[in-house]
Amino acid sequence: MRINLLCALLIVTFCCVAVQARPQKRGNDSEEYAASETASQKYKKYNTSDLTKVEDYYFEGKLEKAELMLNEILLTYPDNTKALEMKNKILIVKEKLFVFKRDTAEDYFVESERSLRDGNYYEGLLYYKRAVDLMPEIYDAQRYNAIIGELNAQALRFRGSDRKEFLLSVEAFQDSNFKKAKSLIDNLSQRYENMADYRGMANFYLVEYSNKKRTQYYFKEALNNFKKGRYENARSALDYAMAINPKDLDIALLSEQINLELQ
Repeated sequence: MRINLLCALLIVTFCCVAVQARPQKRGNDSEEYAASETASQKYKKYNTSDLTKVEDYYFEGKLEKAELMLNEILLTYPDNTKALEMKNKILIVKEKLFVFKRDTAEDYFVESERSLRDGNYYEGLLYYKRAVDLMPEIYDAQRYNAIIGELNAQALRFRGSDRKEFLLSVEAFQDSNFKKAKSLIDNLSQRYENMADYRGMANFYLVEYSNKKRTQYYFKEALNNFKKGRYENARSALDYAMAINPKDLDIALLSEQINLELQ
């Protein structure tokens, strides 16, 4: 009897060991597989047929979007010649554009400081805003608050509601709303002699504003030619736009894109 019980015990023990030794399906394996499938699907979100969309972004000046899509395409097709060429173009244009933005912002900043030293808060704040729009990292809250403090002190020279009108004229000028600024300046100049000096300045910037339509006309013509591969015609049209406004960011971008194709 004891021998039979011992044998039964050995058999049960052997079965348990066999079950434990049998390979088990691990939950981690299925999770890792699912994760790899998800990653694979993510990187296969775009393929070489999407290069047309990349070119559209490139033409529209949306370099970051174009580069992001290209990076995902290249993860799956790292040797695709067309994608690599487009990637190289984007990197070159981005570098050139950064230099343009930096240099132009520095020019605006110098003009801003010069105008502020002369007590001209109209151009001082206008150029300061244009500099910061190009390179937000140069914004200095302490410096800007100091300028506004000096402007408010200058506003004390005006009487009653004229004080508010003066501040509104500076704000409008800073925002490139030259028509509104000129109207306010003209009104103030009837009562304050020093404001007469700014009437000519306002007229000058109104001309700049009106030239935007001409600039856009030549820019659109250049962009249309560029998209159709007529690079010489694009260069010719864009030169007119650059002559009117050499510091326009969109014009600078298209100029670099054309230059790449003409090399």
